[in-house]
Parts: sequence; structure tokens; C-alpha cells
Amino acid sequence: MTNQLMIAPAKYDKHGPLYRQSDLEHAVITHILIEDYFTGVAKSMNADVYKAIEITEDANKRFSTVLSAFNKTHTEFSDSAKKASSTVRTAADTMAAGLSKIEKAANFDRLERMVILLERAATAMNTLAEMEKSGQLQKLSEAIKIN
Repeated sequence: MTNQLMIAPAKYDKHGPLYRQSDLEHAVITHILIEDYFTGVAKSMNADVYKAIEITEDANKRFSTVLSAFNKTHTEFSDSAKKASSTVRTAADTMAAGLSKIEKAANFDRLERMVILLERAATAMNTLAEMEKSGQLQKLSEAIKIN
């Protein structure tokens, strides 16, 4: 470390120069009064301030770049979602129209009655098949022929 206050050491020991307290106080007060200390600190601070401004501006540029990319991606996703929503809505409308046409053509009331009749006929056929296996169908047939 250099002697910036220009004080002559009072003596030296194994650790280096030693100064008198009165010499130090006088040198510091003189240094403050002629404003060398504050000018030096101000110059040092100016360099730090300019470096901080440079770092801040660089961070702002990077943030702006990232924000622009984010906004672009957001816009693309938004447009894609709108397009997909429109496609789904169109497909749902088309499907509803198709189902309506099928319902009109198929006449579901009539179809439901036919299904019920077919279920009854299937049940009757199963009952007749069981009666035939047990021999009851032939007995019933003979009883009907006699009367």
C-alpha cells in the first residue's frame, strides 16, 4: 500500500512503518480541506455509476428481446387456439346437422317399437325352444289339435 497522505513514518518495526497520530490527523484534515479525497472518491464513484448504467442498459436490451419473443409466442398460441376452437365448433355443428338428418331418416319412434317387438319375439322363441327340449311343446300342440 502506498503512502497517499505523504506522511513520513515516525519509525519502523517488523510489520512495517509506524506513524504518529497527530501527523495522521493533520494529513487527513488537510486532505479533506483541499478536497482531494472527495474528488478521488467521486471519480471512482463515477466509473462505478457508468458501469452500473451500462449493465442496466444491457439487461434492459436483453429483457426487451426476451419479452418480444414471449409476446410473439403468445400471439402464435392465441391464434392457434382460436383456429382450433373454430374448427371444433364447425365440426360440432356439422355433426349435429348429420345426426339430425339421421334421426329424421331413421324415424326412431318406429325403430324403437320394432326393437321392442323383436325382443318379444326373441323371448318367445327361447321359451318355445325350451318347451321343445322338455317335450312340453308337443303336448301343447296335441292339446290344441284335439280341441
